[in-house]
Amino acid sequence: MSAMGEGPVSGCFTAEEERLHEAGFAAISAGLAAGLGFDKACAGIEATDAELRRIIADDYLKVAIAQRNFQGTESTADIAAAFGIPVERVECARREMLAEVASASVDVFRRQGGEVPDA
Repeated sequence: MSAMGEGPVSGCFTAEEERLHEAGFAAISAGLAAGLGFDKACAGIEATDAELRRIIADDYLKVAIAQRNFQGTESTADIAAAFGIPVERVECARREMLAEVASASVDVFRRQGGEVPDA
């Protein structure tokens, strides 16, 4: 399998990685719906590349946080309980996601000619 970032646009998935990512999300959703905990549901990810498996699981957790916490009414503790994982893991993923959004926002601002003041 190709290294991440060798897709048509730097930082994007190849067509096969995208297929595996989508299939991984479906497998995790099915596992959770069947009553499995998050880690056992992630065992259904078909990707053999360990880094891609990690990315898929991390992405799924971040999407769940966005949907259930930011757009919904569930706390990180509620999500952790539903997924059978420690609340610290959910809170860490939430912080990572917020940092990624902040970084992407700064990048877009800079590309549009803006300057970011020193903190």
